[in-house]
Amino acid sequence: MTQPERQAAIAPGTPMWKAVPPRLVSPYLTGQRTVLAGYVYRAPDVRFHNPAEAYLALSLGWEDSEFTPQMSEIYLIAWPARTIDGYTPAAGPGGPEFYIEPIAIPVGAGMCRLGPDGDQLVARYDGLSWRQTEL
Repeated sequence: MTQPERQAAIAPGTPMWKAVPPRLVSPYLTGQRTVLAGYVYRAPDVRFHNPAEAYLALSLGWEDSEFTPQMSEIYLIAWPARTIDGYTPAAGPGGPEFYIEPIAIPVGAGMCRLGPDGDQLVARYDGLSWRQTEL
C-alpha cells in the first residue's frame, strides 16, 4: 500500500466535518439541499473551539470564499464516515482534507453551530428531513 492510499483510508465510523457556507445553511435545514459534496475533514485531524480557529483549521480562506476569520458563527455538518462515501485525499494548507463527490446526507448527521463559546447541535438529519433540537 502506498502512502497516498494509506492516507485515503478512512475507517467507517470516523467522525467527519464539513463547513457549510452561510448561503446553504437554510437550504440544508429546509430540505432544499440533500447532498454533501466538496472538501471534508476527519474530526480527529482538526481542532478548533471558535469560528476564527475553524476558519484556519478547515482552510476556509480560498478565493471568493463566503467565510471570514471575523465570522461570529460557522455552521458545520458532522457525520460518521461510511465505506461507500468515496473520500479522495486533497492537499490542503491546514490539515489533511478529503474531497467527496455528492453523497446523500447520512442518516444521523448533525448540523452544529460553532460560535465564540463552542459548538451546539442545532438539528439532526433523520433520512428525510432535519429535526431541530430542543434549546
